[in-house]
Amino acid sequence: MLLGIDVGGTFTDAVLIGRGTIIAQAKRRTTHEAVLQGILEALDEVLQEQEVYNIERVVISSTIVTNALTEGRTDPVFLAVMTGPGMNVSKSFPVEPYYVSGYVDHRGKITARIDWQKHQGLLSKAKNKMAAVSGKFSVRNPENEYALAGELKDCGYEKIFLGSELSGELNFVRRTNSAYFAAAVYKTFKNFCRQVQDSLKERNITAPVHVLKADGGTLPLDIALKQPVETIFTGPAASVLGIEALGASQVKSISLDVGGTTTDIAFWENGLPLLARHGAKVAGYPTAVRSFHMRSVGIGGDSRIRRTETGFEVGPERIGPAMAVGGCEPTLSDALIVAGRVGFGDKAAAHKGMQQLCLMGETAAEVAMQVVEAAVSVIEATINEMLHEWSIQPVYTVNDVIKGTEFEPELLVGVGGGAAGLIMALGERMGLPVEIPAGATVANAVGAALARPTLAASLRADTTEGYYLIPESGQRERLPSGFSMKMAEELLAAWLHEQAKAWQLPGQEAEVISKEFFRTIHGYYDSGEIISLRMQLKPGILQTVIGREVAF
Repeated sequence: MLLGIDVGGTFTDAVLIGRGTIIAQAKRRTTHEAVLQGILEALDEVLQEQEVYNIERVVISSTIVTNALTEGRTDPVFLAVMTGPGMNVSKSFPVEPYYVSGYVDHRGKITARIDWQKHQGLLSKAKNKMAAVSGKFSVRNPENEYALAGELKDCGYEKIFLGSELSGELNFVRRTNSAYFAAAVYKTFKNFCRQVQDSLKERNITAPVHVLKADGGTLPLDIALKQPVETIFTGPAASVLGIEALGASQVKSISLDVGGTTTDIAFWENGLPLLARHGAKVAGYPTAVRSFHMRSVGIGGDSRIRRTETGFEVGPERIGPAMAVGGCEPTLSDALIVAGRVGFGDKAAAHKGMQQLCLMGETAAEVAMQVVEAAVSVIEATINEMLHEWSIQPVYTVNDVIKGTEFEPELLVGVGGGAAGLIMALGERMGLPVEIPAGATVANAVGAALARPTLAASLRADTTEGYYLIPESGQRERLPSGFSMKMAEELLAAWLHEQAKAWQLPGQEAEVISKEFFRTIHGYYDSGEIISLRMQLKPGILQTVIGREVAF
């Protein structure tokens, strides 16, 4: 059996999957003050009459990291960069960095080593517990990064993240931001992981634990702790995988995961989700984290409703449960109930909530419909922005590149606890049919349970210098004779499979994410080749599954 747990901003879901079907599922309120409690409650529900020793793997999806970044609940980070000559990048990072001497050129040669005397005063004492180090072109030779990290460790820094170890791709700004955000959320993520491990231990679950990544793959918990920034947007990723597992349509479609706090929107073609061409943005800053082409909008079942001069404003704040289920203020869920879009909870309490928003002469039903329309308008506007974005910038599907063609959606697919009512209203507005798959209310946990484990790595080879480098491992070796791109792919795929074996991951295909090849010229003559390659064990789902309808 496979166990999936999704810890969202509002609900914690758990599912047990076996024999191609959902065996058990549970939905409980997320207990923010003690995450462990909500997880245990969900586990107790799905583990009734089940033997825990039959669980083969546990996968966790969570908005913990995303919420920490969004709400500014992160640790201060000492950011040290080695930029060398070139463009001014001072406004490219979330904090003002400390500039360190030392430079690696585009071929990986150290043209300037760190001047320790120059920086002795500033590096002599740890100002924060967390640090991030990043150097331009350090993916081609991380020696300066290693040296600086060693010095910072001696100064008392607790944890240091290196840009070259988080991404092997050439994009200094994205690598640097990834290192910064990894350091900023490390303690939050580590504490969450500890609570997850404690909850599983309390229920005698000893299966391997993985964490979902933003691109739909999973990482063993120990590896995820080394790359916590990879766990941003795992909630949206889980819903995408859940839709795929429950049977994604082959037509061009838009999926919407309606939670208590946000609605996550993704695009689909040929039954596959589109991937963003570049890395995800965190708090407006570009990172090297791969993610789906999607957007989160602050509209959910628990969204606050405000009356304005021109109508109603819904979200982005979440105020807690709807009045229909014991809350103190009216929310979008109350409006959906009174508008006849959904049918759960105390309808009289929801009606009372809508009456609180009425002006003279208005009925609760009229106000409820206006609130639903306001929410739908925000979601529709976000979809239109994404459609425009898609039309002007190529994005990737999981298998191939689709360039700049018109994306005309033919279907809306809704998942999440509040999906049915809101998506039906959106479908009417956009003139599109709506599909709500069986098992939609726990799609995120389904996606987490069925996500394939994956690892990624990069390789750079310089035939003139006669070496190749795998930055994620620090491995630097002499090149065999006649080295080519094909040999590079074979070598990196073999390394990935060795790592997968070491981490007891199932064998699967290694795919090329990006590759670059160019010749070098010296003295007007062709002197060699530089090869850059990035591959990963292919993410996706292990299998499709048959969902089932359950009332929560």
